[in-house]
Amino acid sequence: DAWAIVPHIGKALAGADAVKVIGKVADYLPDYQVTTVFTSTANATQERARTAAFLSAFARGADDFNAALVDRTAGDEAAEEMARLIHNYVYTDRPYEKARGPIINGAMRINKGAALNLASVQDQLDWFKAEGLVKDSITLDTLVDTSYVATQ
Repeated sequence: DAWAIVPHIGKALAGADAVKVIGKVADYLPDYQVTTVFTSTANATQERARTAAFLSAFARGADDFNAALVDRTAGDEAAEEMARLIHNYVYTDRPYEKARGPIINGAMRINKGAALNLASVQDQLDWFKAEGLVKDSITLDTLVDTSYVATQ
């Protein structure tokens, strides 16, 4: 049996010898686009200034997040502040002391500037089409407005 799982759960299971890590998704699918920022067509076309301002603010926050929790270049105090901030929205049913570890261990890089790996998005779209989960008429241009973010 095999299981693809988010890092903060996988690390805990592997650390407890409950599972054996046989590989990482990044080894199998380098540069896999895991997440993205999205909005409606109406917002993208009719609220350009607002959506561009949001992306700009999001990108600054992503830089802070990466420095604090992923690269750990901002120092321990910044990591603690970021974890406390995130705790306002994640694991709110737990006291901070119990939520802190999963928040920090679950931190995954957010692409600088919310950049998209278009080849990865296309691969995923092709897979969804092959599985009959997305209409063949849907194209990469239907999904992505490349004028908003950098692409890879």
